[in-house]
Amino acid sequence: MKWTEKQIRYIIQDMIEENPLACRALLEISEIVFTEKVPTMAVSLSAKPVLNINPIFCNQHLKTENDVKTVLLHEFLHVLLRHTEKYKISTPLLNIALDAIINSIIYRYKGLEYADFFRRFYKGRGIQALLKPIPVEEFDIYLPTEGFWLDLNRKIYSGKYCADDLFELLTYLRKKINKRELLEIILLGNHDDHVKTPVNIRDILDNTLKKMDGVLIWNKPASRGIDIERKQENQDIMKFRMHKWQKSTFRLLNRCLVNDKRVKTELTTCETLLPVLSSHDSRALARFNFSRIIPLSKTEYLTNDNSQRVSIYLDVSGSMNSEIEAVVSLLSFFKTYIRMPLWVFSNDVEKARFVKGKLEYKTTFGTSISCVFDHLRKNKTKKCLIVTDGYVETITDSMLENLRKDAINVLVSADGNPAVFKQVGIPYLQLEKQ
Repeated sequence: MKWTEKQIRYIIQDMIEENPLACRALLEISEIVFTEKVPTMAVSLSAKPVLNINPIFCNQHLKTENDVKTVLLHEFLHVLLRHTEKYKISTPLLNIALDAIINSIIYRYKGLEYADFFRRFYKGRGIQALLKPIPVEEFDIYLPTEGFWLDLNRKIYSGKYCADDLFELLTYLRKKINKRELLEIILLGNHDDHVKTPVNIRDILDNTLKKMDGVLIWNKPASRGIDIERKQENQDIMKFRMHKWQKSTFRLLNRCLVNDKRVKTELTTCETLLPVLSSHDSRALARFNFSRIIPLSKTEYLTNDNSQRVSIYLDVSGSMNSEIEAVVSLLSFFKTYIRMPLWVFSNDVEKARFVKGKLEYKTTFGTSISCVFDHLRKNKTKKCLIVTDGYVETITDSMLENLRKDAINVLVSADGNPAVFKQVGIPYLQLEKQ
């Protein structure tokens, strides 16, 4: 396919918004340069990283948008795992081991939707078979003498090898490996730029890794690449993550509650101690049975209490696309705490409503948080909770004029960046990655 630079830039922007493996943090700050000085794609690590892309390679080997994203993700993982920094000397066997492990991560994380590129790109047998997932039904097209490579392939793509272990094994077996075949293999990504990672980039990579507890990437290998099992595992992971999100969000919501005069007063169950026997206090009953003296017992009663709700502003701009469904599910759990209407914003603030567990709203796909601050001033909102990924414009003093920072709380999405709120002293909580 004939790719234009403009098309590839669009695909990169699309990938940044999808944010697989939290790649946005690095790709969003990288300068894009199209050059034939690199064989495929490579990130040059500097204070301002550069993503170098060879247009000839793209036109010759990348057929679909997913192919472009696959190679980008492959290079991102090289940088994330700091392969060129960890291994000071590149050797063909080391490069094969690193690429095989990275390709297996992409396969287990994205399935054949992305990894099909590896199957088309690497057509050789022998050691080259380690660079692509091979379905069991295709094993019969290989020769009996190639059974060792097939068995090793199965273990790699089910997550049973790390790069160091695989490199050690290949070094031990180097006499079995055809050296000419090694030279013919085209390596993806950067294998040669052995430079120390700048501090600012190191911080970005460290923060990215901290958000990954290994689920779906490094651990639990048995169920990778199998659609039904992957879907079930994804559901289990989502339930576990949602439970953690609910606990942390509940504490934040309590800080944002204000009396809502539009909602009728609620009946609340309270407890007090009275010199009467109560069926709700088993310990008091036990003491009475022992001493025959009526003790003070916990007694429940109903009292009228002011209804309290939270004013919420939800970011529905384009950068939230990959997380909006999970965030809406989280907010739906707390519907009884939300002051209606729930507000959404992109370039403007609009009303939204829950319908059968789904949130109905309008969006212009832009991003501007200044409209939220204008809305708060206009409506004299005492406290609010802003839910966003943090990819908004710089917040200035004039934007916060006549607003109390401590009355504004922000819930930052798992893949978001809270830096803009940290800089101006607005309280925030970021959801955990997993």
